[in-house]
Amino acid sequence: MSFEQTPEYVLSMAMRPACNRVLCHVFGIPESNIERFTKDDDLFVLDKEHGIDARVRLPNGCVLLGQEKTLDYKFYNFRTFTIEFWQNRYSSPQEPGEFFKIASQFYLHGYADQTGCEFIEWIIIDLFRFMIWLKDCPQDKLANRTKPSGPSRAAFLPIEYDKIPSDCIYAQWRRSKDKSQTFKQGALALTSDRKELKTNKAQTLAKFMTERLSSEFINDLYSELGKLI
Repeated sequence: MSFEQTPEYVLSMAMRPACNRVLCHVFGIPESNIERFTKDDDLFVLDKEHGIDARVRLPNGCVLLGQEKTLDYKFYNFRTFTIEFWQNRYSSPQEPGEFFKIASQFYLHGYADQTGCEFIEWIIIDLFRFMIWLKDCPQDKLANRTKPSGPSRAAFLPIEYDKIPSDCIYAQWRRSKDKSQTFKQGALALTSDRKELKTNKAQTLAKFMTERLSSEFINDLYSELGKLI
């Protein structure tokens, strides 16, 4: 089986339009400002050597470098951010994976819904802050937390979404069946200046407002947002 035939690759291609919509909304850019590197691209070395598979050009012309990964809906109960820790866990010494070489500035990570074409939840991690958060954790302690990546030689480090510090999260969204819960998440939507809003118990970074909300619902959200500020 070629790489292009693996379930992971097929899912990533099916989810690419959804990833584009997230990046366009969060960074305020058109889809044409998103560039990804393929095996035939001279810049593919950035993905292979430095964990960079996307370049996003902001409205002012600045460039952000990112990585993205979508996991299958069947794993959604875990709700964890996963990053390759060992590329080969059997070698001696073990071959370092993406965790040790990633140079991306952000990581779009999420779970597909049952259609395999839309997100049920996604998170954008500020990788600089994330790595600083983990810098004092010994490598052997992190290694002990890793899980095998299926039948492959790799192993990944899982960290539950809810355990990632809020200042390491640039944006986040989660679908809810209950409209009131969706409303609460929408009211804490990501603002362009990343303004923080106070909830009953703690400060929280605003969450992303999806394009699928009706105009009436959006008006209600802005009304509630005004009460919170």
